Amino acid sequence: MITDVFARAGGHAERFVRRFMPDPFVLVLLLTLVALGLGLVTMPAVPGPEGDALVGKGSALIKVWTDGFGNAEILKFGLQIILIVVTGEAIAASPPAKRMLAKLTALPKTAPQALLLVTVFGLVSGWVHWGFGLVSSALLAREVGRSLAARGVKVHYALLGTGAYTSMLLWHAGLTASAPLLMNTEKNFVSDVLGMKGAKIPLTETIFAPYNLVACAILFVLVPPLIVAMQPKEGIVGIEGADVPPLETDSTDETPPQTPAEWLDKSRVLTFVTGMLGLLFLRRHFREHGFDLNHNVVNCTFLMLGMTLHPSPVSYARAIARSVRGVSGIVLQFPFYGGILEIMKFTGLSQSIAHVFVNAASTHTLPFFTFLASILTKSFVPSGAGEWAVEGPVMLQAAKELGVPFGKITMAVAYGNMLGNMYQPFWSLPLLGLMGLRARDIMGFCLVLFVVCLPVLGLALLL
Repeated sequence: MITDVFARAGGHAERFVRRFMPDPFVLVLLLTLVALGLGLVTMPAVPGPEGDALVGKGSALIKVWTDGFGNAEILKFGLQIILIVVTGEAIAASPPAKRMLAKLTALPKTAPQALLLVTVFGLVSGWVHWGFGLVSSALLAREVGRSLAARGVKVHYALLGTGAYTSMLLWHAGLTASAPLLMNTEKNFVSDVLGMKGAKIPLTETIFAPYNLVACAILFVLVPPLIVAMQPKEGIVGIEGADVPPLETDSTDETPPQTPAEWLDKSRVLTFVTGMLGLLFLRRHFREHGFDLNHNVVNCTFLMLGMTLHPSPVSYARAIARSVRGVSGIVLQFPFYGGILEIMKFTGLSQSIAHVFVNAASTHTLPFFTFLASILTKSFVPSGAGEWAVEGPVMLQAAKELGVPFGKITMAVAYGNMLGNMYQPFWSLPLLGLMGLRARDIMGFCLVLFVVCLPVLGLALLL
């Protein structure tokens, strides 16, 4: 009976989203116009004779918005994400990875087993590292879909994609959470804003706090069977209904090299030696810094590992070229979100949203209201680090005044940011590109996850 309820809920949500949800690029354009309109209302007067006039404020706001397109940190972060996606798919295209994926995808014999495998893998890998989890879960889900289709087992491919996207459901409560890791450094901009130079929040009060570990454990248990329960009873659309990148074999000429140039192109020596040198550096990095999986480390690992796994430089270069096709959405939309982020900071729009919730809060309820504010801010600022930059100082200042633990406020913003992924489709773009899906294919199921997970995380903040 419970299975039927969630199957119907997933079906209704899927139909609703397919009818009303626009393409993610259309969504970012709409969000840009909304941010510009709200920013114009909330922004203070600007210097100059027409500083308080609509024309003067509008001109200044447009300049801030377009400046955000060239934000160096946004562009750097965008390239890091692109590298995570393309190098991750290139690893999956290597002969050893294909053999390993073939064994793994052969494990599930039924649709429920496949959904459980992908979802558990997504939750665990995303908690360990969100970038690795997002890409590896998408690749696993895609190959599981192919394997089941070849064996004649029906599974709703979009639901497999939803299971893989749960890698973004708990990431900000895990080991690569932006806000908690930032606040655990002795020098961070939020502490400087609050006039507490050198102050930091230990991870025992954020990621490893008992309430966070309990909340994560509950969702680890709750989410996989919920994904299984949403499998439609009829109208199942398998991988054949998606625009999946075709299976491509490496077309490198197998004839013996005839020239020095051909020998270099086909030799494994260059890529293997270079890759091993890079991996040796990573060994030293982990020995000196511990389990520090920042974006640069993950990209270096993926890049070097991919080179060692491919049979030649040309083989690896072709795998990278094929994988680049899946990141067009990130390339197109990242500058627009950079512009929105600058609008939020310049106009004080994020502070205005935060103050609405802070003014209604007490010492006990401030973490919960911070959580709600973070969910709303997520619409405009998908990045966890970006949202913390615009919202963290305001919320921690309120916590300082009300005597609320800083660690819980940090996790409240983190919870809102990660749960917001279940309605804000931006971080699904890499997954969608790899799996050949559209945002409206998975976001209906994600909305059901949003509704179920919200009270669990909210209650954890109230305890």
